[in-house]
Amino acid sequence: MTAVFADSFHWIALADFTDSFHERPLALTAAHASQPLVTTDEVLTEYLNYVGEQPEVLRRRAAASVRRMIASASIHVVSQSRASFLAGLTLYEQRSDKG
Repeated sequence: MTAVFADSFHWIALADFTDSFHERPLALTAAHASQPLVTTDEVLTEYLNYVGEQPEVLRRRAAASVRRMIASASIHVVSQSRASFLAGLTLYEQRSDKG
């Protein structure tokens, strides 16, 4: 079974009802409900960093949602390690189109 990867764009759009892309992660989740959802510690850090600019109540909600994701049986959160960090760094270096 193919897993669906959820990046920070997914979590940010999902959490922000005013985001013009809010419906996309909802549709993705519904369309792939039978497939495992995968994300990473690094992605969740990006999500929390984004929300860190918001009022405290939203930061608390974001932290609670990350804790629920980590505990969820339907979401697999890949732990960060030195190897995963270095793999991400290599990908970053190869993606000169970002920025």
